[in-house]
Amino acid sequence: MSFTYTELQDAIKNFTENEETSFVTNLPVFIRGAEDRIFTLVDLELFRKNATSALSNGDPFLSCPTDYLSSFSLQITTAGSQDFLLFKDVNFVQQYHLDKGANGVPKYYGIYDVDNFIVGPTPDSNYTVELHYYYRPESICDKTLQITLSGVTGTFTAGEYIQGSTSGTTAQVASVATNIVNITPRTISGSGFLSANRGTGTSYGTTETITGLSSSATATTSQITNDKSWLSDNAPNALLYGSLVEAYTYMKGEQDMMQLYEQRFAQEIQRLKDLAEARENSDAYRRGLPDRPRT
Repeated sequence: MSFTYTELQDAIKNFTENEETSFVTNLPVFIRGAEDRIFTLVDLELFRKNATSALSNGDPFLSCPTDYLSSFSLQITTAGSQDFLLFKDVNFVQQYHLDKGANGVPKYYGIYDVDNFIVGPTPDSNYTVELHYYYRPESICDKTLQITLSGVTGTFTAGEYIQGSTSGTTAQVASVATNIVNITPRTISGSGFLSANRGTGTSYGTTETITGLSSSATATTSQITNDKSWLSDNAPNALLYGSLVEAYTYMKGEQDMMQLYEQRFAQEIQRLKDLAEARENSDAYRRGLPDRPRT
């Protein structure tokens, strides 16, 4: 089982039997709340990323990636070697440079502010560095749905709404490329834009004409990608029950149901932690298969 963004919203509404306007408006808030809880409770390899950059001669600062949360390591490449910088408090890094009294190959780094690292000593050349870091993956609420078009007449524009001639559903265009429109799933209204075919990535048996409500451009849909995330594909129940806890908190629902949803969420988190902390970071050749007491 997996969820698209629209399917996840529908599941929350069905479980809570609530389609009140303000509740539906806050569905993205519930989903983001669940994602945040998962991110803080489980250290999945999914949340790790590598980025390459360069230090500039005479400049002790290095910009943080825009999605940076925390560091795993910072590696520097010098002539003939690759070494890892040691993470230190920013005051230590600054004092080390003052004590050394000259620029050189950086040995330490620290977080100077929300946007920058600082290295010490100050680089004496333009060194290549590679940052391995913990980041926040894109929320399923921010995913775009990509629709491939044929027979395009006119020009679709970002920000306008498109409407399907058969389904009558509307959605806002996030961006436009050649024969492609990307739509924002959270703006979908109506019966669910091509919901029966979303996520298949194949040509539709019955095509649908879409029209730009501002540009009056028209086209026929031929292919569509999904609006899923790693969590909605691989941990759908954790995302669902986490969202239900947030939704039921908003509703000030009955405590027995709140406890049930919280327990189910805790069970799914335990499964994810087993993946992240017992399986994802090891293999059977080195450690053997996980060994647990029989029950």
